[in-house]
Amino acid sequence: MTLPLRYQAIVDELRHRIRSGTYRIGERLPSEEALAAAFDVGRPTLRDALEVLQAEGLLKRRHGSGTYVTRPRPPIRYSPGDHTEQADTAAQRVVRTTLSATNIKASAELSVLLGVSPGSSVAKYRYLNREGETPHSVAHVYVPQSVAYRDLREIQVVRSPWGEDVRQLLVKAGVQVEASAQRLTARLATTEEANLLQITIRTPVLSIERVSTDATGRVVEAAHLVLRGERSEAMFTTLVPIPDEEATDDGTSDVDAD
Repeated sequence: MTLPLRYQAIVDELRHRIRSGTYRIGERLPSEEALAAAFDVGRPTLRDALEVLQAEGLLKRRHGSGTYVTRPRPPIRYSPGDHTEQADTAAQRVVRTTLSATNIKASAELSVLLGVSPGSSVAKYRYLNREGETPHSVAHVYVPQSVAYRDLREIQVVRSPWGEDVRQLLVKAGVQVEASAQRLTARLATTEEANLLQITIRTPVLSIERVSTDATGRVVEAAHLVLRGERSEAMFTTLVPIPDEEATDDGTSDVDAD
């Protein structure tokens, strides 16, 4: 049996105390010195644990005052095809998106994902999403220039934090998306993701890779979405066709359910 890292055990215990009401919202935690002594660890280990809980939105450090329990933020919900702003009803906030775009050369990894040669020209769109001033999620969308060369400034209004506005550019270029495959992975944040989302590399993220193809199977768009995993939800809706009814010998109907 593998024992958890010492700081993770502290995270689990403090999280339990917060959720059970032992430490209430707005309450200041004991000092770092007192907590480190209570858990019999050094202050660096304790700070590692506090950083994780800060990233989860359960704690907030106030300079010169201490560390306080805060109200958890509502979950981040990813729903493909949702082009509406996501309201934070508890705090009366909405997710604000900053879009940046550039042309890049496909790396070896990206060339495999897009089915293009390494070094090929690719349009890259980055959607950085915030709740107030707090980073919430990031989406990178890639379109091979061989598929559609469009003016990167054409996206005037961002309607989706997940980069689905790029589809409009593809439609304008006469490209039709026929299928979209998505792969979800739960893992720890990379250094780049931690910097963008202002979290630590020990914070879990939900990584979603989305690859869209046309009727010929050519990849016309690929996206990489990263959400803060401790408060993320992904919802997918699938339309299930109703099976045909076939009459049996006795006049009743059978449903073929294969």
